[in-house]
Amino acid sequence: MTKPTAEDISKLSRYFAIKSNDQFWTLSEKADITDQEKGQLLTLAFASLYHWEQVGTDQNIYLAMMSVARALTINQSPLGLDYARKVFDFFDGSGAGWIQAFTNAILSHALWLDGQRAEARKFYQQATSFQAKLQGEDRPIFDATFNLIPNPQN
Repeated sequence: MTKPTAEDISKLSRYFAIKSNDQFWTLSEKADITDQEKGQLLTLAFASLYHWEQVGTDQNIYLAMMSVARALTINQSPLGLDYARKVFDFFDGSGAGWIQAFTNAILSHALWLDGQRAEARKFYQQATSFQAKLQGEDRPIFDATFNLIPNPQN
């Protein structure tokens, strides 16, 4: 077997970053997720982040961090709030509408888990505002996640 070149490694890292990210989002949209699948979510999210850190842009890296934040909130880890804040701060006021919708929704969930109900409501409402503006395939993709985010209004 020949040693892979730097270009080969870069292509493979990009491939695994995308593949693990896609698998993460598909699995994260399940309503009834098992403990084993929760562990898989963490593995997939961190794998995507690792590979994007090798070959991605800042946006790629922070989108992967968004997956990590989501995986951590699904697992009810307090670390989810750290990642959710980093992602929100990076994209706040920039990025596509779907990115704004996701960052607000995931931050709302992390704040809700942390007991910060008033702040969670604020970001949930902002996510709802962005949701209303989503068009095309962005809306059902966002809704698949947003439908699983606890509504702090309740």
